[in-house]
Amino acid sequence: MNEETEGSDHLIRNLERISLENTIFNYNSGGKALLSLGQGNVHEWLESLLPNTRIILEPKIIGSDIGIQYFNGKVNKAINKNNQDITESVRSLKNIPQIIPIKNRIEIRGVLYDDENTLNKKNNNAEFMEILKFKSNLKRMRFCAFQIFHCNINHYQSLQELKHLNFEIPETQFTNFTSDVEIYLQCWKEDKIFKSYPTNGIVLKINSRKLQKYLGENNLSKHWAYAIKL
Repeated sequence: MNEETEGSDHLIRNLERISLENTIFNYNSGGKALLSLGQGNVHEWLESLLPNTRIILEPKIIGSDIGIQYFNGKVNKAINKNNQDITESVRSLKNIPQIIPIKNRIEIRGVLYDDENTLNKKNNNAEFMEILKFKSNLKRMRFCAFQIFHCNINHYQSLQELKHLNFEIPETQFTNFTSDVEIYLQCWKEDKIFKSYPTNGIVLKINSRKLQKYLGENNLSKHWAYAIKL
């Protein structure tokens, strides 16, 4: 067994079988494939968790959320948040692996962002042109992956698996104390963290997959991930 296959075994063992009902590429379902992050009163959300809940913090990157499906190790489909097919455009992006050492069907979520906007990294009014409108500027676009759908490993492990598959992953911070979130938010405001991306906030994610499943989601958003957008 070669090194690449050995390195992928842990991920393969934890991938759930993707049925036609629960795939994010079920165009006929009428549902929203890419759910939003929870927003509102961050203090209420944090107070609903145990004080020692492990939280992963990521930059809220200004860009376009997309989903990519691989099958037999190759890019099979890609969609944007409006369920529009952007497969051909995604296949032309240089920093998206076109082949991965996993034959199972696997679905990945991430964000497309404009590499030239990193100097203007904090911009509350920044506009990001959807991929269907900027085909002439595809060379500037980068993809940052941050989620593996239908996978039973915690969030930090998911990011490491994505990195092993040669995806760009976001810079992260973590804390075991919900009371630390305000400190990290202030660090972001002072440009001490997440400086490599154009951002308009930070994202908090529950690390435990078991707790993620317990908190669940609805038709619009996840209850285990929260965006603080400024």
